[in-house]
Amino acid sequence: MGLKTDFLSQSDICAIYKCLDGHIHVKYRALDITMDPEEFFQVAEVFTDALDSLRKVAERADEKINLRDLSVTLKA
Repeated sequence: MGLKTDFLSQSDICAIYKCLDGHIHVKYRALDITMDPEEFFQVAEVFTDALDSLRKVAERADEKINLRDLSVTLKA
């Protein structure tokens, strides 16, 4: 890895940065994963899909039910 890094994004526990060698690094706590840009795009796509799935689940949990729109069958 080169001496200089170009931070693309960072927070308290993780960071994504590019080194002078052109590798993308994903650092989470003590873990530092190095990948080429093509691999990074694949990993980023998987994370994006996971975020979309989690958001959909959260949105469904937040939906309010309108009782007038429900069809109910009485059990005899």
